[in-house]
Amino acid sequence: MKQKLNPPATGLVLEIGSGDNPNPRSNVLVDRFLGSDNRERGGDLVVDRPFVVADAHQLPFKADAFSYTICSHILEHMDDPQLFASELKRVSRAGYIQSPSEIAERLFHWSFHRWYVNLVGDTLILHPKEPAEPFGDLFDYLYEYNPAYYFFQRSMPDLFWIEREWHGADLKVEVHATSPLPLSDPAALRALSAPRFNLAQLLGLFVFALFGRSFGLRVRKRLRGLFGRSYV
Repeated sequence: MKQKLNPPATGLVLEIGSGDNPNPRSNVLVDRFLGSDNRERGGDLVVDRPFVVADAHQLPFKADAFSYTICSHILEHMDDPQLFASELKRVSRAGYIQSPSEIAERLFHWSFHRWYVNLVGDTLILHPKEPAEPFGDLFDYLYEYNPAYYFFQRSMPDLFWIEREWHGADLKVEVHATSPLPLSDPAALRALSAPRFNLAQLLGLFVFALFGRSFGLRVRKRLRGLFGRSYV
C-alpha cells in the first residue's frame, strides 16, 4: 500500500508511535512503551535515530518544533483523541494520520484498540469499540498467509485504512457515541464496493501480492529497508 503522505524535503519530521517500523523520512521518534512486550506492535522496537520516550497526550516539544508529524496506527489507541490532536497541532505545522477503518477493525478486532475511526469529509470521527470479537485472529492469518485475501484488501485501500494529511489548524477530530457509516443505504454500499483500480493496476497488484506473501516477515522487513518503504 502506498501511503498518501507528503513530508517536506527539508525540516524536522517527528514520528509518534514508530514501533518496529519507523518511516525512513522521520528524524525523531516517539514511543511510550519500551521493552519486549510487542502485543501492540509487529516486532521489536526500532531505535536507530533520536528517540524520545513520551506520552503523546503531553509531548515534550516546543510549539512548531516540527515541520511534519507522522502518526501511523496511533489514533485508535489514544485515551483522549481530541487532546492528542491538539498536541499534534501545537508541535507540528502539518502531518499525516493513518488508522484502520471501522470495517477493518470489525474484521480484525484488535483488542488493544479503543476506538473505531472513520473519515467523514475532512473530519476524523471516532466512536467507542464494543468488547465482542466475532472472528478471533482469522483475518490476521488470511492477510498474512493468503495471497488472494491480501490482494483483495490491498485493492480497496480506502475501505480498510483511513488516511488524513493535515496542514495548520485544519485537523478536526470528533468523538461520537455511534458509527457514522451508512451501512443501510444501498447507494452508499455501492460506492463502498466500487473498484478502486483499473485492470492493469489490479494485475500488477496481484503479482505483487503473490511475490510479497511468498516471503516471511523478516525478509519483508529487509525489503522495506532496501526500497525505503514502510510497507511491503
